[in-house]
Amino acid sequence: MNTVIFDVGNVLAGYDWKSYLRTFQYPEEIYERIGNAVFDNEDWLEGDIGRISMEEWLKLFIENAPDLEQEIRKVIGGFEGTIVPLSYTEEWIAYFRSLGYKLYYLSNYSRELYERTRDKLSFLDTFDGGIFSYEVKCIKPDERIYKILLDRYSICPKDAIFYDDRPENVEAAVRLGMKGIVFRQDIPLQMMGK
Repeated sequence: MNTVIFDVGNVLAGYDWKSYLRTFQYPEEIYERIGNAVFDNEDWLEGDIGRISMEEWLKLFIENAPDLEQEIRKVIGGFEGTIVPLSYTEEWIAYFRSLGYKLYYLSNYSRELYERTRDKLSFLDTFDGGIFSYEVKCIKPDERIYKILLDRYSICPKDAIFYDDRPENVEAAVRLGMKGIVFRQDIPLQMMGK
């Protein structure tokens, strides 16, 4: 093994739309409806795939709850608040670097969210490369996105470890010959002996 491939959301950076949505202090029913209309909805994947504009994406969310258009616009207006730093990330990256690993990222992520959270993901600048789903118009667990990463960076699957918080994404990596680990937030600290 000489390569580590990381998912970003809930592995290297927290993705916590529920806490973000709670900051608006909407009544429980409104909270649930906005969550279902925006974040916990198949339409979210359209942004991750990168096939539609921000305005088209927003329109899909509003169609899911037209009477909450104003609230949905407000929530999406600051949705970079869904991404939060994790305390272990930079040290964990340094740990793998100290062992000589090449580091890559492979994440379902929309262009719009990336543009708004780039500063929170500055640790990615130290990586050897990576792919966000919006760049290649497909998302995990579609095996094509893994193959694009492997081919682009000449990564041998049997030499790679893949960390993702979603079992179906790990299973796809394993089918392609990588070692896959379903991520839990205690893993970095255990690995670093903390």
